[in-house]
Amino acid sequence: MEIRVHFCILVLIGLFAFTVEAQDPRTQIVTRWVGEEGLRELEVKTGLVSYIFSESGGTLRSVYLYFSAPWGNPPVEILPDVTVKPDDLSRLYTEGATFPFTLTVGSVPPEAPYQAEILPSEDPKIQRVTFTHQSDTLRIQKIFTVINAPAYTIDIELRLENLSSETLSFPEGFQVTLGAGVRDTRSEARFLFDGIRSNEIVQNYKVFNGLGFVGNSLLLWLRNNPDQNDIRPWVGADPKGRQILGVRSKGLTLAPSENKTYRFTLYAGRLNLVFLEQAGLQYVPDHGLWSQALAGVTKFLNLLYVYTGNYGWALILFTLIIRLLMYPLTRAQFHSMVKMREIQPKLEKLQARYPSLTQLRAMYPKMPEDELKRRARENREELTKKQMELFRKEGVNPLGGCLPALLQIPIFILLWRVIVYSAEAIHLSPGFLWMSDLSQHDSLYIIVALTVLAQIVQGKLTPVPTASGQNQAMTWLFPIVFGFLLKDLSAGLWLHYLVSTLVQVGQQLFVMWELRRRPTPIPTEPEKALETASDGSHNQADH
Repeated sequence: MEIRVHFCILVLIGLFAFTVEAQDPRTQIVTRWVGEEGLRELEVKTGLVSYIFSESGGTLRSVYLYFSAPWGNPPVEILPDVTVKPDDLSRLYTEGATFPFTLTVGSVPPEAPYQAEILPSEDPKIQRVTFTHQSDTLRIQKIFTVINAPAYTIDIELRLENLSSETLSFPEGFQVTLGAGVRDTRSEARFLFDGIRSNEIVQNYKVFNGLGFVGNSLLLWLRNNPDQNDIRPWVGADPKGRQILGVRSKGLTLAPSENKTYRFTLYAGRLNLVFLEQAGLQYVPDHGLWSQALAGVTKFLNLLYVYTGNYGWALILFTLIIRLLMYPLTRAQFHSMVKMREIQPKLEKLQARYPSLTQLRAMYPKMPEDELKRRARENREELTKKQMELFRKEGVNPLGGCLPALLQIPIFILLWRVIVYSAEAIHLSPGFLWMSDLSQHDSLYIIVALTVLAQIVQGKLTPVPTASGQNQAMTWLFPIVFGFLLKDLSAGLWLHYLVSTLVQVGQQLFVMWELRRRPTPIPTEPEKALETASDGSHNQADH
């Protein structure tokens, strides 16, 4: 026994070491220039999003959420005036499109040319890009900081520097455009003032927190730095008559060689409550109880990831905890199924004493139909009564086997959705064993085969009232069909299901051992009525 324990410990240590060595966090950000003529475009691609920036106006031209998990959200472009070709991620822009971070200040036109520069970074997960427009008197810099993390945010700095020897005055301040909505079936403008959501600009507020567009599943939001009291919202219309949002400053002056910096954060991504809370935007959209439940369980899974350093181990621990909490239901279900199988012979004898309408027709072909239906109805009522008496006597709850299983269904649906809800974070984390990305399907289908095998073993151990050939065939046929139809689900979900099945097999073996240790019941007075089932049937014939 001691040797087996040591062997298991060595195996676990080896698996943990293997997962540490096999880390493939996909943390690098890829940048590339798009187009060679005129003002260039720059693609900055993280593990989740492909951004397109343009030297024309130093604007953000596209936010394409290309990452998608199996049965998760499909790839989608956030901005409404952009079409993306999925094969090469090339963009097509609608004429008269409105792009985020279009700047208007003084006599500088919104489409003024900017010089792009990719700043060096020691951290492969962080990429800073600077767009600079410079005249004889004014230098404008837009600095975008993109982070390859499970979050849909970009940090933006706007710098204005006076290059002249005279004071520059901008009575109208500057104006930055956010956009004309999100590419969704719904696009609703919203604002945050003093942390309170509003559908319109309010007066007499202390802090302007930000503004943006909320869709059914997407959010485009510009968060204002709370220290910037001179920034306020504005609402306008584009040439197409659509509502556009943005921010503007109060009138400003720049002394010679003076520069001012303004900071904002852009959220352009999915309505994931966990991500929104990280960005301080949880109050922007509406969230039902289901989203809150998903977010709560997801946070617990992320906490396990913090302590284990790998979502594979986090999912295993997560599943073990859930199965432990559900063990009372599993135990009650298994006990009820065993008792139902034990009293099955008595139930069959009762059913033989009280034939159904079909059986009565075969037994008494010459009996009138009305009389057959009357007897069948009386038999059905009497059979139900006798069965309930038998259940009470044997201490069996006929719903005890299915009720716990029904209660587990919403729990498993919640866990499945949590794994899909955590797909972005899982995708950007290290792989586990041979599976480089638990958010995608296992290309070797090894985890699927192991789960199907575990389900077959579980089916063999599950007690059924009658061991017919059909039931025996279903113990192996259903898992195979199940595995084939859902083989392309994420490997993380299959890992959860495999561990859950193995734990349930272990729990069933323990309950079987527990039942074998029960004291043998003392035989009671034989039930003569059940033993004389055939006689009862003949007595009906005499009447």
